[in-house]
Amino acid sequence: MRKNIFTKIAAVAAATVLAVTALPALVSDTHAADDEYSYVYAGLTWQEYWANEGVYNAGDVTTSNEKDTHGEYDKGAFDTVTRATTNHGLHRGSYQCMATIDTEDGKKYELAGWTGDAKNQIMILTDGTQLSYSKGVITNTDGTTSKLSSYEVTGIKYVPVKVKTSDLADFEQHYRVVKNGEKLYGGFGENKLSSYEYTAAVNADTNGLKTAVKNADGTYSFSARQTGNGKSFVEQDISVAANITSTVKDATGSYGEFLRVDINGDGYGALGAMMQAVKWTYYGNDATRTNVVATYGTKFAADNWMHKSMGIQLGLTDSARCQLPAGYDGTGYWSLTVYALGYTDTTINFEATDANIVKVKAPVSDTSKLSAAIAAADALSEADYTAESWAAMKLEYEEAVDALAVAEYQADVDEATEHLTAAINALVKVDAGTPSGSEESDNTTEAGTSDTSVSDVKTGDADNMAVYSLAALLALAAGVAVVSRRRIKDVR
Repeated sequence: MRKNIFTKIAAVAAATVLAVTALPALVSDTHAADDEYSYVYAGLTWQEYWANEGVYNAGDVTTSNEKDTHGEYDKGAFDTVTRATTNHGLHRGSYQCMATIDTEDGKKYELAGWTGDAKNQIMILTDGTQLSYSKGVITNTDGTTSKLSSYEVTGIKYVPVKVKTSDLADFEQHYRVVKNGEKLYGGFGENKLSSYEYTAAVNADTNGLKTAVKNADGTYSFSARQTGNGKSFVEQDISVAANITSTVKDATGSYGEFLRVDINGDGYGALGAMMQAVKWTYYGNDATRTNVVATYGTKFAADNWMHKSMGIQLGLTDSARCQLPAGYDGTGYWSLTVYALGYTDTTINFEATDANIVKVKAPVSDTSKLSAAIAAADALSEADYTAESWAAMKLEYEEAVDALAVAEYQADVDEATEHLTAAINALVKVDAGTPSGSEESDNTTEAGTSDTSVSDVKTGDADNMAVYSLAALLALAAGVAVVSRRRIKDVR
């Protein structure tokens, strides 16, 4: 990615351009923070994040020992999400969530992100340590190995927060904090999902900003998020989701949900990589969406997910965080809003019919198509395909084998069949280049309809433009050209 290819003169000029370009964010932060408040990113639990957002059962951390229809313990409220997977659940959880890996020998690893590729995966921990990872086995710095037993998703790792400067030192003792100028990173790049690295630039107008309030007992509470148009990162202004479409899915309950909306299109990967939380608003039979019947908060992995090639998958789970009001069955008018780091809020309006509401899931009745897909994969030769595409197919293959062995519901079998078939079709021959076929679509505001896309990145204000112009002049004067499963559920 970054390459040291500049000459000495070019390096000096590039540094000048970067320094001047970053100036608006730094000046803005200086004005906003003043002597009273500091602006930082902090890791918040699901309970802390949703407590003052006006959602159903806000602040409740009740757990549940009852499995959902996907065999997961996701029927609690805003408690920790726990999984036992060695596959891409760990990759997806590291984009915007606080994820902790537990191993059989009692170790804990605070995961921040990934580097490397499918054949050579490297875990990046929150302290910057990098460790080799392969199929659930971690190689420690001393050469010993530890085997994954489970991992936990406790909340969102980069929530923009305004905290009194006098409380900041204490706040840092209780929360994972990233200050302006420090790095944000996460994710594992595969297909339409890209890992990221940005420089923090929180200010008073950053979208999603919460105010931290110190309580009498020394703990902290957090306000409702505010809507803003300010920067989240030094490198770019706030973005607007573009080239996305949405679909209200027919009732299957593939992931344990009773209602599901998928986001696809060429722009879903960028939005999915930054997706932190999703709020659902139910209006019942009010087509004007004026009178709110209920509002629900969600958790990543339990409700929200993104696939490397098959879109963002958003569901509502029959759980302690989501119960329909008496007299309502989930049909009618809804809005869902995706909160994503560095993005304006993305709201999708849709209508759910009886065909979209999961009632009783059908038990497994036909596994012939899944068996055929597994057999087709078995007949392939690894030597014929690129390492990356083969590794991606093998992940889906292993989960398909698991689904065939333990799935209780037909929807799970069908989902595994679809994913494995897609992975087989996406295999790249060693001498064939890139597989054909791509998802292309436009921005959407109504499920099932699409509009002309909006610009992906909003432009800055006049002051910013003046500084950027100055930077360009400096570079020109220098005469420089700057070369620039979850065991079954994680089938998603």
